Amino acid sequence: MAALCPVWTRVGGRSFPLLRNFPFSLLRNPLEPLPKTSNPSVLCRIPVPAWNSQQIRGKARGNEYQPNNWKRKKTHGWIKRIRTPGGIAVILRRMLKGRKSLSH
Repeated sequence: MAALCPVWTRVGGRSFPLLRNFPFSLLRNPLEPLPKTSNPSVLCRIPVPAWNSQQIRGKARGNEYQPNNWKRKKTHGWIKRIRTPGGIAVILRRMLKGRKSLSH
């Protein structure tokens, strides 16, 4: 095998070295030579593990907003706005803009 240097890959935010005894070959065909490049620092190909090409399933999207009036008024309500300097600034900006509703 032509690749003698370790190749580093990132999986889940951590780096792992891919060495010669990794479960898949660094070359598609072990007899195929490395491509000729003008950059001498390129010593080996970067492997593409099978698990990188599979779809990663995550949480279903589109159902983030679950309305709750108590939580809405507690977070964005008039009392919450007036109690903090940043909230007062929000109220004043909305007044200057001419909003009909200044807060919940």
